[in-house]
Amino acid sequence: MLVPFALLMALGASFCENYSTYMQKKALGTMPTLNFKFSWTVIKAWITNIPWLSAIIMECVGVGLYMVALIRLPVSVVEPIITAGIALVAYLAIKKLGEKPNRLDFIAMGTIVLGVIFLAVSLAGGVHKHNTYAAGMLWPAVAAVAILAIAIPLGLFLFKRDHLAVGLGCSGGLVFGLSAVFSRLLMGNSGNLWYIWLLGCAVTYPLGFVLFQTGLQRGRAVVVAPIYNAMMLGVPILIGTMAMNEHMPANDALAVLRIVSFVLIVCGSVVLARTAEFEPGQEEELAEEPELVSAS
Repeated sequence: MLVPFALLMALGASFCENYSTYMQKKALGTMPTLNFKFSWTVIKAWITNIPWLSAIIMECVGVGLYMVALIRLPVSVVEPIITAGIALVAYLAIKKLGEKPNRLDFIAMGTIVLGVIFLAVSLAGGVHKHNTYAAGMLWPAVAAVAILAIAIPLGLFLFKRDHLAVGLGCSGGLVFGLSAVFSRLLMGNSGNLWYIWLLGCAVTYPLGFVLFQTGLQRGRAVVVAPIYNAMMLGVPILIGTMAMNEHMPANDALAVLRIVSFVLIVCGSVVLARTAEFEPGQEEELAEEPELVSAS
């Protein structure tokens, strides 16, 4: 019963974290722009904003459920479930923000639901032990992701500043992906190095948050959000399967089912991120500035 319980925790975390994203997006319009210079006025505006604080409380509940799920399930399984919750954000954007869904939106929602079902079925083959990892592959992979997270926005800042928001969204997704990896290692106390994994979480969670929020405020969410979602989902899947012994099911049919589920969830999430992050009137604004779309 532990695996089904963990699966329910992951679904609950997905709901809480993605509903929090919707709440944060609604609150962002009244918030001052984040930057990397300390400003007490800006900080005060954020920490005294009740709608935003409510969203953060919802996010914390989601993180708690997420951590519980990671005790029994691989991060390469939990993270796609969390990301699949973008379907909820898309629904709320359509229902509450007056967005008009098209056929592609409904197809994307269907692929995500189907992907989560396939992912759940693939767990019939059992899950691996959660306290093992290959240090020789883990640390080079973490270093490579960290370097990319620094190099991409830095390069855009120096050479193509108009697209900096895209780089910040990409960097935020990479960093949040690392936070998922560290969370899994922490909950399994892998190698009895809990203090290292805790430090990793303490660094990557707030940093990823600031990068993504800054990207959202500096650029169009319709461009930033899909890249962010793709990076955030790709990192734990790749590192989990390559460096954390999160092997595919031994049964060939279940292994294929899990791979297909990853593809369905990734593709559906990237498509829906465009709808979920639209605000009223953005379609017309986007049409007037098509050069920003090409940055994605």
